[in-house]
Amino acid sequence: MTYNFQNTYTKLSSKLFQEVSSPSLTYPKIILINTKLIQKLGVNYSENPKQLLESSKPFAQAYAGHQFGYFTNLGDGRAMILGEHLTPNNKRFDIQLKGSGRTAYSRGGDGKATISSMIREYLYSYAMKNLNIKTSETLAVISTNEKVLREVIHDGAILIRVMASHIRFGTFEYAAKFCTPDEFQKFTDYTIERHYPDIIYEEKKYVKFFHAVMKKTVDMVVDWYRVGFIHGVMNTDNMSITGETFDYGPCAFMNRYDPLTTFSQIDTYKRYCFGKQRDILKWNLGVLGKTLLPLFDNDIELAKKYYKKELEKFDSYFEKKFYNMMKRKLGIANSKFAKGIINAFLNFLEINNADYTNTFIELMYPNSINDEIYHKPEFLKLRTELKKVGLSLNLMQKSNPQRILRNYLVEEALDEYKNSKKLDKTHELIEAVSSPYTKNDKLEKFEKPPSREFDKKYKTHCNT
Repeated sequence: MTYNFQNTYTKLSSKLFQEVSSPSLTYPKIILINTKLIQKLGVNYSENPKQLLESSKPFAQAYAGHQFGYFTNLGDGRAMILGEHLTPNNKRFDIQLKGSGRTAYSRGGDGKATISSMIREYLYSYAMKNLNIKTSETLAVISTNEKVLREVIHDGAILIRVMASHIRFGTFEYAAKFCTPDEFQKFTDYTIERHYPDIIYEEKKYVKFFHAVMKKTVDMVVDWYRVGFIHGVMNTDNMSITGETFDYGPCAFMNRYDPLTTFSQIDTYKRYCFGKQRDILKWNLGVLGKTLLPLFDNDIELAKKYYKKELEKFDSYFEKKFYNMMKRKLGIANSKFAKGIINAFLNFLEINNADYTNTFIELMYPNSINDEIYHKPEFLKLRTELKKVGLSLNLMQKSNPQRILRNYLVEEALDEYKNSKKLDKTHELIEAVSSPYTKNDKLEKFEKPPSREFDKKYKTHCNT
């Protein structure tokens, strides 16, 4: 057997999942495989793609979610959990297939995925992992030898996603609405014992659980701000209870700094733009907290006080984390007055629409980026002021990537595969983001931002 499945989720209420069948494919072919992840999982793998898709008891999870602010009943409509794999080090990971076909939650969809969107998710999750951001990982992309109809006909594929858990904020919304109070409490206890075992026997464990999730997700979003990542669809069903970045549908990296940057075609009102990710996280946590109210205390008024008190901690916690992160990006080891110069720096970036990643590279290595912006008096003045309190190269090198996954390069790689079935550009990108904090002159072409015209026109899609 390829995996060491020891499932626990299916011991919960049957309302939370539906059993499904593993996909039956005639000619599956491995397109991309993450050998490092294979080794980490301790998977017994013999290069047979069908081995990676097999399970005796796969299941699709039920969940709900607030999508663009509105409650929706959802579920794994194009995914299934093959099982919970236990590694030789006794670590548990969900092994999920994405694009594996219809389930009870498909709502009229075909449950399939296009190969280009799965290659895209492989690239983004791989890049995020190497940027040291907590994320789902892709074990493999496997061609199904099927055709998938979207706007046009595409080649089909299945992506194998690995996470500590696929439990999301929206899973709690679903359980609170459709399960009995006893079933909901058992589900919450299960989640705490599996992912936050240190608090399982503590008093007010449900309040502490909410606080712990808040801290994990704040850390995650602050890391997004660190590298200029835009998730693109921060619905509550896309928010992991463990603080793992996942569901890379319309995501992108910001090039030139603008807090209102969004590339998602469906985000017409910029609800999930770069600068609003903080506020949306707080909103999503508010939704999660309300589902947990009955567990906070039997006295609903007292429960509401606990909820309000915990959510009120968000702003100060996020601000502290954010400014500490920015201090490291600017090489400031210790300064009581760092907030002012950080705000001035961010203001410079916004007014000048400077490239977010490359501006920090220019601060680390003066005259390394050919852009007239860095010869402006206001930038030179900022650099002089920063020298007085920061620009520690050791600190900056650990926080500022030399290379992010530039959106236009991703599109070039996807186009190459669509047109010629070649993966040369894809493998070049994988190499470029394998060590994103290491300066490498041979990889300079991957540091170049796209034209302003590209950014203005570029759109991402939820086109699984």
